[in-house]
Amino acid sequence: MEISRFVGWLILNVGVPLLAPIALLPLLGVGRMFKGRVHELIVRSLREGQLFWTVIAMCAAALYEAAVHLGELTGTPAEISLGRTIVWTAIAWHVAIIIISAVLVLLGTIDAADDDARAPSGTADEGVGKPPDIMVVSICMSIATAVSFTITHVWVS
Repeated sequence: MEISRFVGWLILNVGVPLLAPIALLPLLGVGRMFKGRVHELIVRSLREGQLFWTVIAMCAAALYEAAVHLGELTGTPAEISLGRTIVWTAIAWHVAIIIISAVLVLLGTIDAADDDARAPSGTADEGVGKPPDIMVVSICMSIATAVSFTITHVWVS
């Protein structure tokens, strides 16, 4: 695979989905409503596990690439068998990550709603300290998915 094509693919299919939502949140500071609260909104979106939506999208794209490759396998019977095993493993991995991410984004939303309900005067506690587990897991799963999506793409190309 040509390096410039790979870098372009990496930027568009991994970099943009992971970074664009976070990079675009500062635009909220342009208006009067959220002026001065941009950092709080970025942290809150990460605390609630919003990166799981990106994980789900990247897994769906990886599933598509793997499924297309499944129909294009050629070679000796042994090569085709090995190829199918690898493709089905990639498919199972990405489906499992989608299911786990869907459940975790739901739990993050429930936790955020609970935090809002418990906060005095409707303000959520945004104190510094240990990041919530959902935030750490979403960042780790985002990295793992970016790597597995990239590996799937390279393998099927």
